[in-house]
Amino acid sequence: MTPLIAVENLSYAYPPAQPGDGPEWVLDGVDFQLNEGEFVALMSRTGSGKTTLCLALNGIVPHSTGGIIGGDVFVQGVNSKRATVPLLARQVGVVFQDPETQIFNLTVEMEVAFGLETLGIPPPEIRERVDWALDMVGMSRLLRRSPHQLSGGQKQRVAIAAIVAMLPKVLVLDEPTASLDPEGKIEVFEAIRRLKQQQTMSILMVSDEAEQIAEFADRVLVLADGKIKMRGTVDKIFSRSETLMAMGLSTPQVCAVASGLNRAHGTAFDFATLPAACAALKSRLPAASNRDVVVFPEKPPPETSTVILEAEDVAYAYGGEIPALNGLSLRVHAGELLAITGRNGSGKTTFARHLNGLLRPDSGQVRLHGENTAKQTVAALSRHVGYVFQNPDHQIFNDSVWEEIATGPRNLGFSAAMVKTRVEEAMAQFGLEALAGKPPSLLSFGWRKLVSIASVYAMGTEIFVLDEPGSGLDRDLIGRVMQVVNEFVRQGGSVLMITHDMRLIARHAGRCVVFDNGMVLADSTPRHIYQDSAMLEQAGLQPPQVTRLGQCLPGMPDDLLTVAEFCVTYAGAAGLARAGEERAG
Repeated sequence: MTPLIAVENLSYAYPPAQPGDGPEWVLDGVDFQLNEGEFVALMSRTGSGKTTLCLALNGIVPHSTGGIIGGDVFVQGVNSKRATVPLLARQVGVVFQDPETQIFNLTVEMEVAFGLETLGIPPPEIRERVDWALDMVGMSRLLRRSPHQLSGGQKQRVAIAAIVAMLPKVLVLDEPTASLDPEGKIEVFEAIRRLKQQQTMSILMVSDEAEQIAEFADRVLVLADGKIKMRGTVDKIFSRSETLMAMGLSTPQVCAVASGLNRAHGTAFDFATLPAACAALKSRLPAASNRDVVVFPEKPPPETSTVILEAEDVAYAYGGEIPALNGLSLRVHAGELLAITGRNGSGKTTFARHLNGLLRPDSGQVRLHGENTAKQTVAALSRHVGYVFQNPDHQIFNDSVWEEIATGPRNLGFSAAMVKTRVEEAMAQFGLEALAGKPPSLLSFGWRKLVSIASVYAMGTEIFVLDEPGSGLDRDLIGRVMQVVNEFVRQGGSVLMITHDMRLIARHAGRCVVFDNGMVLADSTPRHIYQDSAMLEQAGLQPPQVTRLGQCLPGMPDDLLTVAEFCVTYAGAAGLARAGEERAG
């Protein structure tokens, strides 16, 4: 059977960033095939060339980018070197990692219809396909909304719908769920499964969503050092969880559980999905085990209870018509790491933009150190509140990484010596020294995200707001960011972390606030939040996989937060012989 996509010994280098620079090879001999009706997941570290590989599949690389290419890409037997991008795009639809790079129409409906119109599809069929695609990604109710008034996750759903509606033979998705809430992630993966079954569509998805990959994908490719270093079935790849973690990649938490128990207690567990883990682990538990085998402490509260930032009955509507915040009240204390979560469109980013004056309440107040922020300029607030945008391209504009990080401290009036000190410290903290002279625009999305975090960190504000800090970052880089963040909190700083990553919240946040419909739905510790299944369902959220694993096993606690907690508790409940700890969480 002829594969739909055949990549043979593909190598690629982008054009030099500056005259005299030599080629920097991003891909170095990539080989793989994608067959009809297959769902293949591609995993790799930040900046490893995965986006470049995606763009090579429909000819954007090298036809639109230039550069040096070796090897071949065949699309249904046609060599991409001898075909135009418009011709290849009819066969291979690509959803970019940043949805804003492909959204430009006035309404959601028009955005999804645009590609169909260019294909000459009859109007009645366009209507049917638009409705079908928007329903598939859960966006039907917003079809007449401007895409530019949507949250980042909602924009991503629209971008997916616009490509899916064109019914390409091959659908290539570059980190399509990175900005989605847990409910949205599941909806997208379910939609992809339906596409595969109903339309015989072949899918290549770049993703670090290991738990969804384990459930939905047929095969997994692991890209490293410009080559495919691992390939195989889901079970084969995730059975090597230690190898994946050593490469800086994520694995399903249940794989980390199996690895931890096997290493510490000599068991032979082997599972990659939650149902399989439940079935295997349940057999080792006695009929009635003690729910209180181990009691884990909450993360300590901040040493001071001083309220540094307060929102009181804040309401805001975009254009005066589209409500985003509906009487929201929230207090932030000095020295705490506060996680804010909730489904896409629940008001998280809108709230964040009120904290540094980018938006002003229609009613209610935001107070910093007791002073109404409505009476302060954005410049004045920026001395206290540093805000990292969800999309790094909304704040990056300089010609080099060094200059980008230096801009904030300069604007705050720091001396030249202090600017240099702050830039060097920030680059060292986030591992950016080797990129100091590079233009940020030439970096991958994940590295641009890291530059945007470093540029705000360099300003030395007392409040640090991170909107989806893990978006585009691999496991090791997220760990590096959180190491810096935790040290900042230990020194008395306050962090508001907006995220859908429930594992990140479990490991690092002392407090979790859930938004729904522009209001605070819940405010407690992650351990208490993850026990409230009715509230989580209302908010479109799920606790971490390891928490759900504990909840499905009779006699196990229902508030476990990490793999380490699970392994210790399960070992006691099941009476395993040797004690051990697991570093993964």
